[in-house]
Amino acid sequence: MGLKDTLEKHNVPIPDDFDERLDIVVSGLKRKADFKQKLEKYKKHRPTRGGAEEPPPVAPPIKRDPEDWLGPHLRWFLKAITSPYARTMLEGIFIVIFFLSYIERTPVVGSILSASLDLLLAGGKIVTKSIQSAIPALMGLAPIPYASTAGIAMAASFGFIVWPILAIVSLSRQDFTSAVESFIRIIPPPIGDVIANTFLEGNRTIARLDEKRIKLANDISTAMTTISDTASNLSTQAKEGLKSLAEQVKEASQTASTTAANVRGSIPSVPPMPKIPTSLTEYQQATIPVASPPPTGGFHRRTRRKAWRTKTRRTSEKH
Repeated sequence: MGLKDTLEKHNVPIPDDFDERLDIVVSGLKRKADFKQKLEKYKKHRPTRGGAEEPPPVAPPIKRDPEDWLGPHLRWFLKAITSPYARTMLEGIFIVIFFLSYIERTPVVGSILSASLDLLLAGGKIVTKSIQSAIPALMGLAPIPYASTAGIAMAASFGFIVWPILAIVSLSRQDFTSAVESFIRIIPPPIGDVIANTFLEGNRTIARLDEKRIKLANDISTAMTTISDTASNLSTQAKEGLKSLAEQVKEASQTASTTAANVRGSIPSVPPMPKIPTSLTEYQQATIPVASPPPTGGFHRRTRRKAWRTKTRRTSEKH
């Protein structure tokens, strides 16, 4: 089953020139020599087959206000800068602007050119700064009025010539920091020197802070990880300690209950308390002694003892 049969089976609409299109596609995939001829022939004869083709959709034109010039041109610029052709145009512009940076990437010539440009820029900056600093001081030694002002003007004129050249060379090498510094130093001294020095120090400080920011973020991340691990370890130890404490309390309670039972078994029983009288009759019965009954027969014990003593005394007197 071919491609056409499969499309027909699934009810896919097929144009009348499907066979010709498929033949051109197969020729292109197989890289045949007659591919371009078939393609050109198809393009030439296609409009005459099956009627005229529908024109491609075109974006509606931008409405222009006769009293507004900036708005339509900005909209045209935005449309052009977002089109695929803008990338090609920008690449061409970048090739012209950053010409030296592309040459420096070549294997042999690039290294030599890069070293030469480094020496050129370093020497040019040293010489230009020295001349701009020395001219006002040397002119101020002349015993003429406004000599120092004339020296500043000469230094500014020298900077107008040299600094743009150094800035363009640095920009072409994509050394943007050096280029910005050179462009700032075009301003007459001492204002240009102050702004340029501030820019260099600010750029260096921001670079250091950015590096420390990354390091600080890494340190904070490590510290948070350490704190998290420590907290988890402490929580685990606390759980184990609480579990051990609960077991000790349980054992202590069991030991205490056993000891209490033993102590209760060893303590003697306490006799019951006497009954407390609740009425006068009961009180009298409890406090007044009951008289013992008289002897039923013979002598009383005390009488017999007294008689025995008397009899014994008499017998001893006789003797």
